[in-house]
Amino acid sequence: MYKLAIDAMSGDLGSEIVVKACLSFIQSHLDVELYVTGKKEELKSLENVNNIHIVDAQDIVGMNDGIMSVRRKKESSMVKAVIMANDGQVDGVVSCGSTGAFYTSAMLFLKRIEGVEKSCLMAVLPTYNNKGVCMLDVGANAENTAEQLNDFAIMGNIYAKNIRHVSKPKVALLNIGTEEKKGNEVHQHTYQLLSQNENIHFVGNIEGREILLGDVDVIVTDGFSGNIALKTCEGTASLVMKMIKESMLSSTRGKLGALLAKPSLYSLKDKFDYKSVGGALMMGFTKAVVKAHGASDEIAFENAMDLAYQMVKQDVVSQMKEGLEIK
Repeated sequence: MYKLAIDAMSGDLGSEIVVKACLSFIQSHLDVELYVTGKKEELKSLENVNNIHIVDAQDIVGMNDGIMSVRRKKESSMVKAVIMANDGQVDGVVSCGSTGAFYTSAMLFLKRIEGVEKSCLMAVLPTYNNKGVCMLDVGANAENTAEQLNDFAIMGNIYAKNIRHVSKPKVALLNIGTEEKKGNEVHQHTYQLLSQNENIHFVGNIEGREILLGDVDVIVTDGFSGNIALKTCEGTASLVMKMIKESMLSSTRGKLGALLAKPSLYSLKDKFDYKSVGGALMMGFTKAVVKAHGASDEIAFENAMDLAYQMVKQDVVSQMKEGLEIK
């Protein structure tokens, strides 16, 4: 049986959506045991459900809790879930709490893969060709060395192969130009390391305007640039949808056109919907760690749980260990 720890308390919408997600998830995953951490009085619907165990945790890690707060809150639902993973009681952890707090919890209470200097946050972005692209780091680190970016490339490559089933993932480096000598010293050094890395298929630099085209499978970047790129893409997609809606509803002719185009518009909206992706992965730890969106509903959270399940089932962490050993 695969075992997952589920933080039920830390998201924006509370424990109700997590409970619904767990009940739905367990029906279709008969080879999984869930250990749900949170206030037991809010998790009563999970009592006596096969393969679901309630772990009472009366404290909650808040969205603005810093390192010291997280360190002190060992009885919180988030920290208890992470500690269960570190102690070997579960194979993976899922939470929709604060990204900073969750990352801090993992850094404090969960071991990193040997040889990994910095863990990172990886997100799968939607693309024009519907393939999607893995981008890492998208916010765990303010800056990174060339060696760390090389590690990110190895981990992203292994994920793309095993979870996204891309036989030979194309790996690119996010930069200010496509030429080899573009960027600062770190980016130029990274380019050389990736070019010499025989374990990946490095295709060179990629510019920000090309991120969502889908021509590559993995994009490597430092956490500062990656977070800006990610939020720019999210904001642009949201703004474009808003402008289309306002434009079409501004006249009678536009409203008629909107009625005819409704199926296509919904399809476009779904393509950029975070709910279908599930969550971001915290890469570099000895267990699968998945960060669901803070405002996840039960559908989005269940997809995040499935992402953790796939990571565990495919034994991706062990393959990352092997890949990093032979880098």
